[in-house]
Amino acid sequence: MIRDGLARVAYVYPPNTHLTPYEEVQQVAKSKKLGFWAIEDYATDSGFVSKPSTSSGSHSNDGGSSEASSGSSSAVSTPSAPATASGTTEWFDNCTHLRTKYPNGVESTPPAYQPKMDRDKDNFACER
Repeated sequence: MIRDGLARVAYVYPPNTHLTPYEEVQQVAKSKKLGFWAIEDYATDSGFVSKPSTSSGSHSNDGGSSEASSGSSSAVSTPSAPATASGTTEWFDNCTHLRTKYPNGVESTPPAYQPKMDRDKDNFACER
């Protein structure tokens, strides 16, 4: 996956520090602009940018040791922010991003709540 530009080397902690072969393969994929490396500034040191930056800051995803894109195409599909009954939207890409505004998580009633961030399905997303 790394060789095809569908994953990147990230979030590796001791004792798993033998990364040289993976980093070399990643560098080749970067230089050939394969997979998501074809999208300028999409892969960052802290994850993937899934939406353009707005005045509220950049949006990035946290991921595991091999983060995969949705395909080998260079087109990126990003979800649009859901609208609430009042017409307001508040969109966060992940819990890390949501906690910048809501440090203890968010209940299901504010527009920031997204079911994808409520792993235990208790109507409270990103709780600590």
